[in-house]
Amino acid sequence: MRRLLTGLLLAAALAGTATAAQPGRVLAVEWQAGGGKLRWVSPTTLRPVGSAVLNVGGAPANVVAVSPDGAVAAIGGGSRGRLRFVRLPDLRQQGLLWLGHGAVSEAIWGSPDRLTVLLAGSPPQAIVVDPSARAVLHRRELPGVALTTVRAGNRLLTLLAPRDRIGPARLAVIAADGSAQTVAIPGLTAGWGRSATPGGPSKFASPGLAAQGTHAVVLGPESLVDVDLHTLATREQRLDTRTTARANKFVEGWGRSTVWLQRGTIASAGWSSSGKETRVTGVRIVDVATGATRMLDAKASSMQRAGSTLLAHGNGPLRAFQLDGTLRYELLGGTDTGYVQVAGRYAYVGSGNSTRFGVVDVQTGRVVGLARTAKPTTVVSP
Repeated sequence: MRRLLTGLLLAAALAGTATAAQPGRVLAVEWQAGGGKLRWVSPTTLRPVGSAVLNVGGAPANVVAVSPDGAVAAIGGGSRGRLRFVRLPDLRQQGLLWLGHGAVSEAIWGSPDRLTVLLAGSPPQAIVVDPSARAVLHRRELPGVALTTVRAGNRLLTLLAPRDRIGPARLAVIAADGSAQTVAIPGLTAGWGRSATPGGPSKFASPGLAAQGTHAVVLGPESLVDVDLHTLATREQRLDTRTTARANKFVEGWGRSTVWLQRGTIASAGWSSSGKETRVTGVRIVDVATGATRMLDAKASSMQRAGSTLLAHGNGPLRAFQLDGTLRYELLGGTDTGYVQVAGRYAYVGSGNSTRFGVVDVQTGRVVGLARTAKPTTVVSP
């Protein structure tokens, strides 16, 4: 159960993080002793393109933002709040900051001299950095623990849970200048807690978070909350329980991931655990206004959006849907599709400890390559 839970949490973290690749190459990190090697690679073979390579230290390493002119990437992840600035054309490091306890999980680079990051430490912090001077300009601590962080235009949104217990969920809305407001999310709890029985499994509650334009949605097992990002007004909507399994007193933990689709709809994936057994909830479409739900793939453990396509995967083939839920194609039946990365128009279905990949052209629905790498590899293309 623990292995499945870990995989589902990783898939949830990856959901909605797809980034656009440059034509003819994508950015990847090959993990080996001594640190990850950042380099440009072919999008269909993952073989190196050019000789530029940069050691980015220990895992993880994620492109959290790109400068307004597209020339420099901010790479977060790792311990002590590591934040690295890298010129994309030649992968030359331009600076390195250590922001403190925790990892940089997301950022917005609103102007050449202002980068606002979310440091998911204890406590989490909204930090404003001057990328040119490599200097911290402002810090603001946030209450509790940061569970999920997403970008929403010129804002960062992070879902907050109480520290060391399960309690009321809150949403922090962080502006580009580092100022932040928080709002209570009615009806939804979040966080970690101890089991009611000695030696029993820990309890866990992790709502999903998605945003588009001026609205955010926080999703739980039985309800969703729509948040107006201008006014911070909230509207709670019960989900259609005819198609959504209700939580019960035996549930020890649950998690949801969400991505925004179109016209007030989101996609949801997740899991629920009784402590002895963990089951996936499948991938479904949810109408934000009415709470109506429609199942797309009952077996899939996770999903992510790739442009105008929704990918559902895990526990079965890779399935691709239009944003209205119409099935486009189905691929790689009989293959482990639990771990999928997306860069631009390509999806990478990983196996063999991330050393073997089925490369799928998401737009055409064709498998265009079977890539092998000498070391575990992650695609991080900006």
